[in-house]
Amino acid sequence: MGMPERSSLIAWRSTPDGRRLFDALAEATAKTHEVEMRELESLARGADLDFEDLLLANLRGDIGTGDGTGCSDLAWCGEQAIIAHDEDAAPALEKHMMFLTLVLDGDVPVTSLWYPGFVPANAFSVNGHGVGWGINHIQVVDPPVAAGRHFVARGAQQATTAEQVETYLRAHATAGGFAYTIGDSEGNVIVTEAAAGQVESRRPNQHAPFAWHTNHLRFLPSSIDGSSDSVGTAPTRQLGGYEESRARGAVLAHTNIPNQDPEVDWFVSALTAQPLPNGVHRTAADNDPLMTLCSVVLDLNRAELTARGSAGRQEIIRLADLHSPKQ
Repeated sequence: MGMPERSSLIAWRSTPDGRRLFDALAEATAKTHEVEMRELESLARGADLDFEDLLLANLRGDIGTGDGTGCSDLAWCGEQAIIAHDEDAAPALEKHMMFLTLVLDGDVPVTSLWYPGFVPANAFSVNGHGVGWGINHIQVVDPPVAAGRHFVARGAQQATTAEQVETYLRAHATAGGFAYTIGDSEGNVIVTEAAAGQVESRRPNQHAPFAWHTNHLRFLPSSIDGSSDSVGTAPTRQLGGYEESRARGAVLAHTNIPNQDPEVDWFVSALTAQPLPNGVHRTAADNDPLMTLCSVVLDLNRAELTARGSAGRQEIIRLADLHSPKQ
Protein backbone atom coordinates (compact mmCIF):
# COMPACT_ATOMS: atom_id res chain seq x y z
CA MET A 1 0.00 0.00 0.00
CA GLY A 2 2.17 2.86 -1.31
CA MET A 3 0.06 5.89 -0.34
CA PRO A 4 2.17 8.95 0.46
CA GLU A 5 -0.05 9.64 3.49
CA ARG A 6 0.07 6.10 4.93
CA SER A 7 2.31 6.84 7.93
CA SER A 8 0.25 9.87 8.95
CA LEU A 9 -2.97 7.86 8.79
CA ILE A 10 -1.54 5.08 10.95
CA ALA A 11 -0.31 7.66 13.47
CA TRP A 12 -3.81 9.16 13.57
CA ARG A 13 -5.39 5.76 14.23
CA SER A 14 -2.97 5.16 17.11
CA THR A 15 -4.44 8.08 19.07
CA PRO A 16 -7.38 7.38 21.43
CA ASP A 17 -9.77 9.60 19.45
CA GLY A 18 -8.59 8.16 16.15
CA ARG A 19 -9.04 4.60 17.35
CA ARG A 20 -12.56 5.30 18.60
CA LEU A 21 -13.65 6.91 15.34
CA PHE A 22 -12.01 4.21 13.22
CA ASP A 23 -13.80 1.46 15.15
CA ALA A 24 -17.13 3.28 14.95
CA LEU A 25 -16.83 3.78 11.19
CA ALA A 26 -15.82 0.15 10.69
CA GLU A 27 -18.84 -1.03 12.68
CA ALA A 28 -21.24 1.26 10.80
CA THR A 29 -19.87 0.11 7.45
CA ALA A 30 -20.07 -3.58 8.31
CA LYS A 31 -23.67 -3.14 9.46
CA THR A 32 -24.92 -1.91 6.06
CA HIS A 33 -22.26 -3.22 3.64
CA GLU A 34 -21.22 -6.62 4.91
CA VAL A 35 -20.61 -8.01 1.42
CA GLU A 36 -18.34 -5.15 0.43
CA MET A 37 -16.41 -5.46 3.70
CA ARG A 38 -15.91 -9.16 3.03
CA GLU A 39 -14.52 -8.28 -0.39
CA LEU A 40 -11.89 -6.09 1.25
CA GLU A 41 -11.11 -8.81 3.79
CA SER A 42 -10.56 -11.25 0.92
CA LEU A 43 -8.36 -8.74 -0.87
CA ALA A 44 -6.23 -8.30 2.25
CA ARG A 45 -5.97 -12.04 2.76
CA GLY A 46 -5.02 -12.69 -0.87
CA ALA A 47 -2.39 -9.94 -0.84
CA ASP A 48 -1.07 -10.98 2.60
CA LEU A 49 -1.70 -7.48 3.94
CA ASP A 50 -3.11 -6.30 7.24
CA PHE A 51 -6.88 -5.90 6.91
CA GLU A 52 -7.10 -2.97 9.31
CA ASP A 53 -4.45 -1.08 7.34
CA LEU A 54 -6.41 -1.59 4.11
CA LEU A 55 -9.62 -0.59 5.85
CA LEU A 56 -7.96 2.57 7.15
CA ALA A 57 -6.88 3.46 3.62
CA ASN A 58 -10.42 2.94 2.36
CA LEU A 59 -11.89 5.04 5.18
CA ARG A 60 -9.38 7.88 4.91
CA GLY A 61 -11.97 10.18 3.34
CA ASP A 62 -14.47 9.44 6.12
CA ILE A 63 -12.41 10.61 9.10
CA GLY A 64 -12.42 14.35 8.52
CA THR A 65 -9.26 14.61 6.43
CA GLY A 66 -8.49 14.95 2.75
CA ASP A 67 -8.06 11.79 0.70
CA GLY A 68 -5.10 12.74 -1.49
CA THR A 69 -6.99 13.02 -4.77
CA GLY A 70 -8.35 15.84 -6.88
CA CYS A 71 -10.40 15.06 -10.01
CA SER A 72 -12.69 16.96 -12.36
CA ASP A 73 -15.87 15.72 -14.04
CA LEU A 74 -17.87 16.90 -17.04
CA ALA A 75 -21.25 15.84 -18.39
CA TRP A 76 -23.45 16.53 -21.40
CA CYS A 77 -27.12 15.65 -21.72
CA GLY A 78 -28.53 16.67 -25.10
CA GLU A 79 -29.25 14.56 -28.15
CA GLN A 80 -26.07 12.81 -27.09
CA ALA A 81 -25.14 11.91 -23.53
CA ILE A 82 -21.53 11.84 -22.36
CA ILE A 83 -19.78 11.86 -19.00
CA ALA A 84 -16.04 12.47 -18.53
CA HIS A 85 -13.59 12.20 -15.64
CA ASP A 86 -10.04 13.34 -14.86
CA GLU A 87 -8.39 11.12 -12.25
CA ASP A 88 -5.90 13.26 -10.32
CA ALA A 89 -3.69 11.73 -7.64
CA ALA A 90 -0.14 11.60 -6.32
CA PRO A 91 2.47 10.84 -9.02
CA ALA A 92 3.68 7.89 -6.92
CA LEU A 93 0.42 6.09 -7.79
CA GLU A 94 0.77 6.47 -11.56
CA LYS A 95 2.18 3.01 -12.28
CA HIS A 96 -0.22 1.29 -9.89
CA MET A 97 -3.59 2.48 -11.19
CA MET A 98 -5.32 0.25 -13.75
CA PHE A 99 -8.67 -0.75 -15.20
CA LEU A 100 -10.16 -3.72 -13.36
CA THR A 101 -13.14 -5.71 -14.67
CA LEU A 102 -15.08 -7.78 -12.14
CA VAL A 103 -17.09 -10.69 -13.55
CA LEU A 104 -18.65 -12.25 -10.46
CA ASP A 105 -21.29 -14.95 -10.20
CA GLY A 106 -24.74 -13.42 -9.93
CA ASP A 107 -23.56 -9.86 -10.65
CA VAL A 108 -23.55 -7.76 -13.78
CA PRO A 109 -19.91 -7.11 -14.84
CA VAL A 110 -18.30 -3.90 -13.56
CA THR A 111 -15.18 -2.13 -14.78
CA SER A 112 -13.48 0.41 -12.53
CA LEU A 113 -10.39 2.55 -12.48
CA TRP A 114 -8.66 0.83 -9.60
CA TYR A 115 -5.88 1.44 -7.15
CA PRO A 116 -4.63 -1.87 -5.65
CA GLY A 117 -5.65 -2.16 -2.03
CA PHE A 118 -8.87 -0.23 -2.48
CA VAL A 119 -12.47 -1.22 -2.93
CA PRO A 120 -12.85 -0.80 -6.73
CA ALA A 121 -15.28 2.10 -6.56
CA ASN A 122 -13.55 5.40 -5.77
CA ALA A 123 -12.63 6.83 -9.19
CA PHE A 124 -14.61 5.82 -12.28
CA SER A 125 -16.90 2.84 -12.85
CA VAL A 126 -19.18 1.50 -15.57
CA ASN A 127 -21.29 -1.66 -15.43
CA GLY A 128 -22.79 -4.11 -17.90
CA HIS A 129 -26.09 -2.21 -17.89
CA GLY A 130 -24.30 0.79 -19.39
CA VAL A 131 -24.50 2.79 -16.16
CA GLY A 132 -21.32 4.70 -15.36
CA TRP A 133 -20.06 7.50 -13.17
CA GLY A 134 -17.03 9.50 -12.22
CA ILE A 135 -16.38 10.24 -8.56
CA ASN A 136 -14.80 13.30 -6.96
CA HIS A 137 -13.60 13.53 -3.37
CA ILE A 138 -15.54 15.96 -1.18
CA GLN A 139 -13.87 17.11 2.02
CA VAL A 140 -16.21 16.64 5.00
CA VAL A 141 -14.88 18.62 7.95
CA ASP A 142 -16.97 16.96 10.68
CA PRO A 143 -18.26 13.62 9.38
CA PRO A 144 -20.97 11.70 11.21
CA VAL A 145 -20.55 8.05 12.09
CA ALA A 146 -21.92 6.29 9.02
CA ALA A 147 -20.82 3.86 6.34
CA GLY A 148 -17.57 4.46 4.50
CA ARG A 149 -18.12 6.14 1.15
CA HIS A 150 -16.02 3.61 -0.83
CA PHE A 151 -18.26 0.79 0.33
CA VAL A 152 -21.46 2.63 -0.52
CA ALA A 153 -20.09 3.45 -3.98
CA ARG A 154 -19.25 -0.22 -4.50
CA GLY A 155 -22.74 -1.23 -3.39
CA ALA A 156 -24.31 1.02 -6.02
CA GLN A 157 -22.53 -0.66 -8.92
CA GLN A 158 -25.34 -3.09 -9.78
CA ALA A 159 -27.79 -0.30 -10.62
CA THR A 160 -29.62 -0.51 -13.95
CA THR A 161 -30.21 3.24 -14.37
CA ALA A 162 -28.73 6.55 -13.23
CA GLU A 163 -31.90 7.05 -11.19
CA GLN A 164 -31.24 3.83 -9.30
CA VAL A 165 -27.75 5.03 -8.38
CA GLU A 166 -29.18 8.25 -6.95
CA THR A 167 -31.86 6.31 -5.06
CA TYR A 168 -29.23 3.99 -3.60
CA LEU A 169 -27.14 6.94 -2.42
CA ARG A 170 -30.17 8.52 -0.75
CA ALA A 171 -30.86 5.26 1.09
CA HIS A 172 -27.26 4.73 2.28
CA ALA A 173 -25.72 7.59 4.23
CA THR A 174 -21.95 8.07 4.11
CA ALA A 175 -19.61 9.63 6.63
CA GLY A 176 -17.36 11.26 4.06
CA GLY A 177 -18.30 12.78 0.75
CA PHE A 178 -18.27 12.00 -2.96
CA ALA A 179 -19.70 13.86 -5.93
CA TYR A 180 -21.04 11.46 -8.57
CA THR A 181 -21.44 12.38 -12.24
CA ILE A 182 -23.72 9.57 -13.40
CA GLY A 183 -25.01 8.54 -16.82
CA ASP A 184 -26.88 5.58 -18.27
CA SER A 185 -27.56 3.91 -21.61
CA GLU A 186 -30.90 5.71 -21.96
CA GLY A 187 -29.10 9.05 -22.07
CA ASN A 188 -29.98 10.18 -18.55
CA VAL A 189 -27.40 12.19 -16.61
CA ILE A 190 -27.48 13.08 -12.90
CA VAL A 191 -24.88 14.90 -10.82
CA THR A 192 -25.23 13.89 -7.18
CA GLU A 193 -23.45 15.08 -4.06
CA ALA A 194 -23.48 12.59 -1.17
CA ALA A 195 -21.69 13.88 1.92
CA ALA A 196 -22.06 13.70 5.70
CA GLY A 197 -25.34 11.80 5.46
CA GLN A 198 -26.92 14.27 3.04
CA VAL A 199 -27.65 13.97 -0.69
CA GLU A 200 -28.53 16.55 -3.33
CA SER A 201 -28.72 16.23 -7.13
CA ARG A 202 -28.97 18.22 -10.32
CA ARG A 203 -30.06 16.98 -13.74
CA PRO A 204 -28.65 18.56 -16.89
CA ASN A 205 -31.09 18.49 -19.80
CA GLN A 206 -31.45 19.66 -23.40
CA HIS A 207 -32.13 23.23 -22.23
CA ALA A 208 -29.02 23.29 -20.02
CA PRO A 209 -26.99 20.29 -21.21
CA PHE A 210 -23.55 20.98 -19.72
CA ALA A 211 -22.54 20.13 -16.15
CA TRP A 212 -19.28 20.02 -14.22
CA HIS A 213 -17.97 19.17 -10.78
CA THR A 214 -14.64 19.30 -8.97
CA ASN A 215 -13.86 18.74 -5.27
CA HIS A 216 -16.07 21.20 -3.42
CA LEU A 217 -19.79 21.19 -2.75
CA ARG A 218 -22.06 23.08 -5.12
CA PHE A 219 -25.53 21.86 -4.05
CA LEU A 220 -25.29 20.85 -0.39
CA PRO A 221 -24.59 23.40 2.38
CA SER A 222 -21.06 24.78 2.25
CA SER A 223 -20.72 24.19 5.99
CA ILE A 224 -20.23 20.48 5.24
CA ASP A 225 -16.93 20.89 3.43
CA GLY A 226 -15.03 24.14 4.03
CA SER A 227 -11.74 25.74 3.18
CA SER A 228 -8.41 23.97 3.29
CA ASP A 229 -7.48 26.05 6.34
CA SER A 230 -9.93 24.00 8.39
CA VAL A 231 -8.01 20.82 7.69
CA GLY A 232 -4.51 22.25 7.73
CA THR A 233 -3.15 19.56 10.05
CA ALA A 234 -4.92 16.63 8.41
CA PRO A 235 -2.85 13.57 7.39
CA THR A 236 -3.54 14.18 3.69
CA ARG A 237 -3.66 17.98 3.72
CA GLN A 238 -0.41 18.23 1.74
CA LEU A 239 -1.97 16.41 -1.21
CA GLY A 240 -4.77 18.77 -2.22
CA GLY A 241 -6.72 21.91 -1.45
CA TYR A 242 -10.17 23.42 -1.36
CA GLU A 243 -9.04 26.62 -3.08
CA GLU A 244 -7.43 24.63 -5.89
CA SER A 245 -10.75 22.85 -6.48
CA ARG A 246 -12.56 26.17 -6.67
CA ALA A 247 -9.97 27.41 -9.16
CA ARG A 248 -10.63 24.42 -11.42
CA GLY A 249 -14.34 24.99 -10.97
CA ALA A 250 -13.98 28.59 -12.11
CA VAL A 251 -12.27 27.39 -15.29
CA LEU A 252 -15.03 24.87 -16.01
CA ALA A 253 -17.77 27.39 -15.22
CA HIS A 254 -16.42 29.57 -18.04
CA THR A 255 -16.12 26.72 -20.55
CA ASN A 256 -16.91 27.76 -24.11
CA ILE A 257 -19.90 25.48 -24.65
CA PRO A 258 -20.44 24.37 -28.27
CA ASN A 259 -23.70 25.10 -30.08
CA GLN A 260 -24.07 21.45 -31.07
CA ASP A 261 -23.59 18.27 -29.12
CA PRO A 262 -19.82 17.88 -28.66
CA GLU A 263 -17.90 14.78 -29.64
CA VAL A 264 -15.64 12.76 -27.37
CA ASP A 265 -12.54 14.66 -28.49
CA TRP A 266 -14.02 17.90 -27.13
CA PHE A 267 -14.18 16.37 -23.65
CA VAL A 268 -10.67 14.96 -23.92
CA SER A 269 -9.38 18.40 -24.87
CA ALA A 270 -11.34 20.14 -22.12
CA LEU A 271 -9.80 17.84 -19.51
CA THR A 272 -6.24 17.53 -20.81
CA ALA A 273 -5.28 20.52 -22.97
CA GLN A 274 -4.01 22.94 -20.31
CA PRO A 275 -3.30 23.26 -16.58
CA LEU A 276 -4.50 26.09 -14.37
CA PRO A 277 -5.22 28.94 -14.87
CA ASN A 278 -6.55 28.02 -18.32
CA GLY A 279 -7.51 24.38 -17.84
CA VAL A 280 -7.91 21.57 -15.30
CA HIS A 281 -5.12 19.19 -16.37
CA ARG A 282 -2.71 18.59 -13.48
CA THR A 283 1.02 18.01 -13.89
CA ALA A 284 2.46 17.98 -10.33
CA ALA A 285 4.38 21.13 -11.25
CA ASP A 286 5.16 24.12 -9.05
CA ASN A 287 3.06 23.88 -5.87
CA ASP A 288 0.56 21.31 -7.15
CA PRO A 289 1.28 17.89 -5.57
CA LEU A 290 -1.07 15.99 -7.90
CA MET A 291 -1.08 14.95 -11.54
CA THR A 292 -3.76 13.72 -13.92
CA LEU A 293 -3.12 9.98 -14.10
CA CYS A 294 -5.91 9.18 -16.55
CA SER A 295 -8.79 10.87 -18.38
CA VAL A 296 -11.91 8.86 -19.20
CA VAL A 297 -14.84 9.73 -21.48
CA LEU A 298 -17.95 7.52 -21.59
CA ASP A 299 -20.11 7.93 -24.70
CA LEU A 300 -23.45 6.65 -23.44
CA ASN A 301 -25.11 6.60 -26.86
CA ARG A 302 -22.37 4.61 -28.57
CA ALA A 303 -21.58 2.53 -25.47
CA GLU A 304 -17.88 3.30 -25.87
CA LEU A 305 -15.19 4.20 -23.38
CA THR A 306 -12.24 6.42 -24.31
CA ALA A 307 -9.25 6.45 -21.97
CA ARG A 308 -6.18 8.69 -22.19
CA GLY A 309 -3.12 8.05 -20.05
CA SER A 310 -0.80 10.65 -18.59
CA ALA A 311 1.67 10.15 -21.44
CA GLY A 312 -1.02 10.96 -24.02
CA ARG A 313 -1.77 7.47 -25.30
CA GLN A 314 -5.48 7.17 -26.04
CA GLU A 315 -7.65 4.11 -26.70
CA ILE A 316 -11.33 3.45 -27.38
CA ILE A 317 -13.13 0.26 -26.37
CA ARG A 318 -16.72 -0.86 -26.70
CA LEU A 319 -18.40 -1.61 -23.39
CA ALA A 320 -19.43 -5.02 -24.70
CA ASP A 321 -15.75 -5.86 -25.21
CA LEU A 322 -14.72 -4.26 -21.93
CA HIS A 323 -17.09 -6.47 -19.98
CA SER A 324 -16.25 -9.63 -21.91
CA PRO A 325 -12.47 -9.80 -21.52
CA LYS A 326 -10.61 -12.35 -23.60
CA GLN A 327 -9.70 -15.47 -21.71
